[in-house]
Amino acid sequence: MLEILRVGFQQAIRSIILLLLPTSFIALVVWATSGSATGNTADPIRAAIWSILVAHQVPLQLNSGYLTFLPLGALVIPYLAVKSGVQRMNVILEAEGTRDRRRNILSFSIFYATILYLISIPALARTVSAPFYFVIPIIFLVAIFFAYLTSGLVPRNAIQFPWQRALRSTIIVFAALLGLSFLVLTTSLIWHFETVLTVTRVVEPGIFGGLTLALIQLFYLPNVAIATLSYLIGSGFEIGVNSLISPITYRIDELPAIPLLGAIPTSSAPIFLLAIAIPIASGIFIARYGVESYSRPELDRYIFSALAFIFLISFAMARLSSGELLSANLKSTGPIWWAMPIAITAQIGLGSAIYLLTPRLIGAIRQLQSRYGQTS
Repeated sequence: MLEILRVGFQQAIRSIILLLLPTSFIALVVWATSGSATGNTADPIRAAIWSILVAHQVPLQLNSGYLTFLPLGALVIPYLAVKSGVQRMNVILEAEGTRDRRRNILSFSIFYATILYLISIPALARTVSAPFYFVIPIIFLVAIFFAYLTSGLVPRNAIQFPWQRALRSTIIVFAALLGLSFLVLTTSLIWHFETVLTVTRVVEPGIFGGLTLALIQLFYLPNVAIATLSYLIGSGFEIGVNSLISPITYRIDELPAIPLLGAIPTSSAPIFLLAIAIPIASGIFIARYGVESYSRPELDRYIFSALAFIFLISFAMARLSSGELLSANLKSTGPIWWAMPIAITAQIGLGSAIYLLTPRLIGAIRQLQSRYGQTS
């Protein structure tokens, strides 16, 4: 047991160093080329630690507000660090069984979350702060989730039960919907390319600052893609207090100087309501998959499980991809966390109902026709 703790401690430190070195280097280069006359060399180090916490989806409190609108794409950074540490730990300890790997994961994740928080304490002062009861649990959950993914411990049993098929079909549907959202977002960026360039010129980030800004935009792409999906299903998204951007409503006071936001529509566009046909078609796909796999009552359990997974996954997506962006004026940024899951679940449920009930409706109509035909 002591050996597991020792190696877990070593690999946690090694993974954190893998995070700190490149992030601190980038922060130092950007700071050195920014021409600040009031900063000191501790500023880029603090900024690097803040960036690492944000990459782990840790919300930060600032003097001007909160940063809870966190880039989902930045999760690739802790993923690579955790993957490297856990795999190296398994090799050193020659872990073969599931039990050994679970103990390694637990040891690594506890040390990883604790050490990273202790390192971040000097950077969490009056300007930027985050309570330990947020930092440690969130980092621990992120670490243990990625550790399980990279250790081969994810269950890979044959799909047998209705809820397993429901989860599989739901994942396929969301992958397709997000792929379509990325395609629409890319098209909008190309269409509004001049606006994006104008916003970039307003920011004037410089060479290294421009590269950093581009990296930040890349990390925020999943958030914007989810907001695009929310727009396409009609629930829309927000950029600030009392704002709403949807196919039938366009209400916004100010647009932050973020180049990626140059892709948003400039007015309402009811034509995009036709995109609701896509989640309805997805519901038809889910129902057809269930009909081909089950008969009642297993079919009913499959449908209800699929709708439950759709609601939970869309709720998690909307919640994680929205939040406050540094200012009280941007307190609500991203998809509306309660409207998006309701809208997409209702639309996919409608598609499933259409597929399941249409044959019954046609059969009932034919029975009525045959009765009246015999009567006449």
